[in-house]
Amino acid sequence: MEKVNLYKQLLSERNSSIESKNIDNFLKSIFERKDIKQTLNKKNTDSFNQLDFDKMETKNIFHLKNIEKICIKYRLRFLDSNLFKGDYPKNISNIISDIENLHKTKLKNFMIMAPSKLFKIKSPDDPLLFVPIGNDYYYLIHKWGNEFNNLRKILVLPFKNIDNLTIFSILVSVVFAFIGKLIFPDMSMSEVFILFLFLVKGFIFIFFYTFFLTRKNFNESIWNSKYDSF
Repeated sequence: MEKVNLYKQLLSERNSSIESKNIDNFLKSIFERKDIKQTLNKKNTDSFNQLDFDKMETKNIFHLKNIEKICIKYRLRFLDSNLFKGDYPKNISNIISDIENLHKTKLKNFMIMAPSKLFKIKSPDDPLLFVPIGNDYYYLIHKWGNEFNNLRKILVLPFKNIDNLTIFSILVSVVFAFIGKLIFPDMSMSEVFILFLFLVKGFIFIFFYTFFLTRKNFNESIWNSKYDSF
């Protein structure tokens, strides 16, 4: 099964909305806006880092919308690093120190994109470390761990939103109705349809009840949620 590189997925998501030849000019114009300087004076957890644009690698700059789409697609979360319970790579201090020396600043307000379980228990899956740089843009500091199996996108697809879970319930009902027809070939189409309706009602109840009973929520709701109950 093909592995999924989250970094490449982010690049693809970002570049699909901007022509690659215009990325440098587009991003530079964002960071040259005067209103960014006003936000630099904020002394709260929402403050961002002032990096030298000419020293940043444009391939590591991502907008929050790009991050959100990848999180929803692969059922990931994008949260403050203080909530992260996984292991950092041994050289993470050197990596951050090199970037700080390059930009002559102290990085702050780190954010991490990773599976939900990495914010509760240790796991080797693929985290990405970011810092905010203003206007909902984030700079990728480092990526470590293993790449995702491409099957993950399919497995979490039913949990993207309520529509997907409903459609999944209907598709499962179709499969079971078809199996019922194979087991009982004498069933008429009207009987198969009645069976299908019964199955839809049953599977929707089972899937939704189990989903919420286990205190789960949809990808679109949890990608930046700080609550462990999701």
